[in-house]
Amino acid sequence: MFELKFSPLSGYLIGKQAIGKNDHGFEYSVVRSTMSYGGKDGLYEFAGYDKVGDMVHDKVVGWLTLDQATEMAKNWKGE
Repeated sequence: MFELKFSPLSGYLIGKQAIGKNDHGFEYSVVRSTMSYGGKDGLYEFAGYDKVGDMVHDKVVGWLTLDQATEMAKNWKGE
Protein backbone atom coordinates (compact mmCIF):
# COMPACT_ATOMS: atom_id res chain seq x y z
CA MET A 1 0.00 0.00 0.00
CA PHE A 2 1.35 3.43 -0.97
CA GLU A 3 1.62 5.82 1.96
CA LEU A 4 3.10 9.29 2.30
CA LYS A 5 5.64 9.63 5.10
CA PHE A 6 5.60 13.16 6.50
CA SER A 7 8.32 15.00 8.38
CA PRO A 8 8.01 18.39 10.06
CA LEU A 9 9.29 21.38 8.10
CA SER A 10 12.02 23.42 9.73
CA GLY A 11 12.86 27.09 9.67
CA TYR A 12 10.20 29.73 9.18
CA LEU A 13 7.70 27.36 7.54
CA ILE A 14 5.17 25.70 9.79
CA GLY A 15 3.86 22.42 8.42
CA LYS A 16 4.94 19.06 7.12
CA GLN A 17 6.34 17.52 3.93
CA ALA A 18 6.50 14.06 2.40
CA ILE A 19 9.18 13.50 -0.23
CA GLY A 20 9.97 10.24 -1.90
CA LYS A 21 10.06 8.13 -5.01
CA ASN A 22 7.04 6.17 -6.20
CA ASP A 23 6.86 2.71 -7.83
CA HIS A 24 7.26 4.34 -11.27
CA GLY A 25 10.66 5.67 -10.15
CA PHE A 26 9.69 9.35 -10.04
CA GLU A 27 10.22 11.76 -7.17
CA TYR A 28 7.43 13.79 -5.62
CA SER A 29 6.82 16.28 -2.84
CA VAL A 30 3.60 16.76 -0.90
CA VAL A 31 3.48 19.75 1.45
CA ARG A 32 1.07 21.32 3.88
CA SER A 33 2.45 24.55 5.28
CA THR A 34 1.67 28.16 5.96
CA MET A 35 3.13 29.03 2.53
CA SER A 36 1.77 26.19 0.35
CA TYR A 37 -1.29 26.37 -1.89
CA GLY A 38 -4.23 25.53 0.39
CA GLY A 39 -2.05 25.02 3.46
CA LYS A 40 -3.85 27.64 5.54
CA ASP A 41 -7.06 25.67 4.90
CA GLY A 42 -5.47 22.36 5.97
CA LEU A 43 -5.05 21.22 2.36
CA TYR A 44 -1.99 19.93 0.51
CA GLU A 45 0.19 20.90 -2.43
CA PHE A 46 1.73 18.34 -4.82
CA ALA A 47 4.86 18.76 -6.93
CA GLY A 48 6.35 16.12 -9.22
CA TYR A 49 9.80 15.79 -10.73
CA ASP A 50 10.89 14.57 -14.17
CA LYS A 51 13.41 11.84 -14.99
CA VAL A 52 16.40 14.15 -14.46
CA GLY A 53 15.09 15.38 -11.11
CA ASP A 54 13.77 18.80 -12.18
CA MET A 55 10.44 19.99 -10.82
CA VAL A 56 7.69 20.04 -13.44
CA HIS A 57 6.46 23.54 -12.57
CA ASP A 58 3.30 23.48 -14.67
CA LYS A 59 2.12 20.41 -12.75
CA VAL A 60 2.32 21.86 -9.24
CA VAL A 61 -1.18 21.44 -7.84
CA GLY A 62 -2.58 22.85 -4.62
CA TRP A 63 -5.75 22.77 -2.57
CA LEU A 64 -5.75 18.96 -2.47
CA THR A 65 -7.14 16.65 0.17
CA LEU A 66 -4.69 14.14 1.63
CA ASP A 67 -6.30 11.38 -0.47
CA GLN A 68 -5.96 13.42 -3.68
CA ALA A 69 -2.33 14.31 -2.96
CA THR A 70 -1.53 10.68 -2.13
CA GLU A 71 -3.05 9.46 -5.41
CA MET A 72 -1.08 12.06 -7.38
CA ALA A 73 2.19 11.00 -5.73
CA LYS A 74 1.42 7.31 -6.23
CA ASN A 75 0.58 7.71 -9.91
CA TRP A 76 3.13 10.40 -10.90
CA LYS A 77 5.01 9.45 -14.09
CA GLY A 78 7.23 12.48 -14.60
CA GLU A 79 5.03 14.42 -17.01
